[in-house]
Amino acid sequence: MLSSGALAATWSTTDLKSGAALPSGTTTFNTVTVTWQVGNYLSDGLQIYGLLCIPTSLPGPYPIAILNHGLVQPAVGFPPKYPGIESMGWTGCTEMAGNGWLTAITTYRGEFIDQLPAPFANFRGTSDGLLELCLGEVDDALNLLSAVTAMPTANASHVLMWGHSHGACITERAVEKGAAAQIAVSLDGPTDFTTWSGNNKLLAPTTADQDARSSAWVGNNPTALGNVRFLRVQAEGDATVTPDQACELASKLPASVNYHLYSGRTPPGVYYGAPKECSAFPIPWVNSPPGKFGYPLPDEIAGGTWSSPTLLMYSGLDHQLILGKAWPEFASFVNTVAQSGGWHASVPSEYIPFY
Repeated sequence: MLSSGALAATWSTTDLKSGAALPSGTTTFNTVTVTWQVGNYLSDGLQIYGLLCIPTSLPGPYPIAILNHGLVQPAVGFPPKYPGIESMGWTGCTEMAGNGWLTAITTYRGEFIDQLPAPFANFRGTSDGLLELCLGEVDDALNLLSAVTAMPTANASHVLMWGHSHGACITERAVEKGAAAQIAVSLDGPTDFTTWSGNNKLLAPTTADQDARSSAWVGNNPTALGNVRFLRVQAEGDATVTPDQACELASKLPASVNYHLYSGRTPPGVYYGAPKECSAFPIPWVNSPPGKFGYPLPDEIAGGTWSSPTLLMYSGLDHQLILGKAWPEFASFVNTVAQSGGWHASVPSEYIPFY
């Protein structure tokens, strides 16, 4: 069940408070004309800003990509407001659209959008509310998806939802709450606030508060992640969101197929034993035979098939490096599904920063 605040949002390019027209424009990527627009919608009664990018020179309806970004350093002031969509978000949105996706990004509550191209360089739209961390922001993502799938140019049966860090737990919780996505990919997000060392006790002081934010908590139905094509990525060297968080979630998923991938990829397909950080969790690791050399991942084999759900644990790396290092597997996982289903969109082989 979706929460009461995540049922039927409407996207508007007119500011819901001031009545002013919001920024919009066109650009070109991959010879595709991309129409972009800042919009806003209501989520739990809050005004939330977002960015929409549409490949208007391609035939629709278009598959949808919902990009749930992570959390960055807040702007100076109190209460703190966080950058949600800035120049890299705009570039990522338009470049994904140039690869065929109707792409949408939300600012979430307590965040702002700015750094748009000329003549909108001085524009800033700040969403209502305050940071809740993997709680109300889930409704913000669900309402964005609701607003986008209602558009006549959107293909509601072809939906990718992606997230990193804060966006990863939002993505996982959105699927658990009923997000109509067919593919979900999350990177290095917290899954259990009762065990996560980075838990902000001011935002989640009680066990109930922590459980509500935790995708691995049984009361949040983590098995729902097995109903979509789900890829979880984790950097073993991440000190912000430690790898046990991914291990715990994987142990709750049905029929998980889990790989442990050497980060250097030299030679390709090098594996070793399951990471010590996962020793407390019953995970059926595969492709990790005794010795150093294992089997290649599907993206290293022509026509390779990905299992779902899959956990990829990269040795080393950190909370940010994982984004670029895991891109080939992210692209391969999504494109395998998209191509077989005739989605007419793809994730490019070159890394695109989304924020």
